[in-house]
Amino acid sequence: MSAQGIEIAIYAVLAIVSVGILVLVFRPAFLGREAAQAAIGSHRLAIGGVISVLVMNVLLTVPLVRSGLLQLDGGFTTGSFILAAFSTDLPMLIFIYVRLVMPGAVTWRELGLVPVKFDYLLRWGLGGGLVGLVVVDAIGTLLAQFGLRSNQIEEFEFALKEGPVAFALLLVTAGLVAPFVEELFFRGFLFGLYRRRQPVWLAYLVSSVVFTLLHLQPNRMNVQQMAGLAIGIFLLATLLAWLYQHTGSLYPGILAHAVNNATGLILFYALGLQ
Repeated sequence: MSAQGIEIAIYAVLAIVSVGILVLVFRPAFLGREAAQAAIGSHRLAIGGVISVLVMNVLLTVPLVRSGLLQLDGGFTTGSFILAAFSTDLPMLIFIYVRLVMPGAVTWRELGLVPVKFDYLLRWGLGGGLVGLVVVDAIGTLLAQFGLRSNQIEEFEFALKEGPVAFALLLVTAGLVAPFVEELFFRGFLFGLYRRRQPVWLAYLVSSVVFTLLHLQPNRMNVQQMAGLAIGIFLLATLLAWLYQHTGSLYPGILAHAVNNATGLILFYALGLQ
């Protein structure tokens, strides 16, 4: 068999396995409300949810890479970053809606989209965001002294070259859309539903570890950079989960997450222009 034939065979096997995983994860959603609710809070649904999101991400990313629209080896551009964010955020929303909300297994409110008073939102959201910034920055500064410096912010260097429109699109994507989607999936689903059956400490640990791992980029970072980034992200994830646990709503965490992302990007853009 030729190299091309082997490559096609591998892709075919991976596609079959991927479809099989998605069928197993999503099948209960089409068997009625009771079937969809049966696994809520279980290890099976938590693991299945994460794997299905990864599978859908790959199914979206591979065609984009093969078509040349998305380059994973080089640096981002505005367009490629938006495509990468799309292929990451859309699978999370699909899982949340199709597997959980559509069949009536849970409501949006049960996932944490509980309205809170504006002053309460500002107090906890802005406060949490500022605490997260200080803690992550302090940890990053400390770890840098031991050679564990994260290079995550450097992947947004394209915004410095492409101008204010590129930066505005980056800010909307990373500072608004990503916080909403990620809080809904990692805190609303993974932490919020997991704690129904499991100890709260385990829900904190699992949701924060998964959130951390999915933010690491082995193709763009060395081991030291990933180690430095992982500690800061884990602490931020734990803080965001605590905000949800304490307030009973995802909105303060969404705001805190947005403040954290947006402030880092704004400072990077402002200092980078000087």
